Amino acid sequence: MKIIDICKMLEIQSEVVNKLLECEKNLDFESMEQEIEGMRHPECWEGALERLRLLLGDDEDGMNMLSCQLRCACEVYDKYQELGIPKEIFISTMKFFPRFLQDYKDNHGSYRYVWGWWAVHQLSMVEYRIGELEYEMRMENDSPLINIHIPADADITLTKLRRSYLEAVDFFKRYYPEFMKADMVCSSWLLAPSLKHVLPESSRIMQFQKSFEVQHVEEDSLAFMDWVYGTRDIPLEKLPEDTSLQKKLKPYLLNKGKIEWASGKLILGHGDGAFVPDVG
Repeated sequence: MKIIDICKMLEIQSEVVNKLLECEKNLDFESMEQEIEGMRHPECWEGALERLRLLLGDDEDGMNMLSCQLRCACEVYDKYQELGIPKEIFISTMKFFPRFLQDYKDNHGSYRYVWGWWAVHQLSMVEYRIGELEYEMRMENDSPLINIHIPADADITLTKLRRSYLEAVDFFKRYYPEFMKADMVCSSWLLAPSLKHVLPESSRIMQFQKSFEVQHVEEDSLAFMDWVYGTRDIPLEKLPEDTSLQKKLKPYLLNKGKIEWASGKLILGHGDGAFVPDVG
C-alpha cells in the first residue's frame, strides 16, 4: 500500500493530499526506516520521534511528519490484516488523521499537522476506535488497564455508547485476551461533577457520566476550554456562544464557576448507565 492509497481510504482532505505528494517526492523514507518502524513500538516512541524531527528539519506545517506517519500506517494496515482485525476498525482508528487536520483548519484557517506525538498510539496498535469511542491499552502497576477516549465527533447517546462498550469487550476478548478483564477508565472534562449545575440531567453528557464512578477530580483544570472553545486564550467575556453548550457555560464561568477534569471507572453491569457483561 502507498501513501496515496491510504489517503483515499481515510478520505484525507484533497488539499492535504497534494501537499503530501510533494513531500513524498522530497523525502528519503529508506534513510528514516528505523525511525518510522520505531513509531510502531511504545518503548521506542520518544527516541524515534525525536530523531525523526531532526531528520525532517524545517516542517512548519507538519506535512513531512504526516507523510512519515502515513507511511508507517501502511505497514500497520498489513499487521491488522495479519491479526484478522476488521478493515473498518483500521479506518475508524486512523481517521484520527483527517479529523485533527480538519479541527486545526476550522480553528486556525489552514491545514497543519501538530498531533504526531499522539498518533504513535494508533500506529503502535495500543489504541483502537471501536464504534464511537477510542480504547487505549496500557499497564499500570503491572496490571492491564484500558483508557477510554471520546473523539470530538463521537455520538454519545446511550444506545451508541452501550454498543461501543459491548463491541470493545468482544474486541479485547478476541484479539487481546490479556486485557479482556481490564478495568476501563476515562479522564475527561465530560466527567466533571460541576456540569450538573450547567446541564439538565437528560443531556447526553450527564447520561454519559452515569456510566462512570468518579474517583479523582482536578479542581483547577482549564482543559475543558480546549475542547469547548478550541483555546484557553479567550477572556471569559468574549467567549463565543455558537453552540448550546457554549451558551450554557458562559454565564456559569462568568459567575466564577469551574469545570473540573475528572477520572472515573466504567461501571460494569446493569443500571442507568452502560450495560457491559461480566467477561469473567
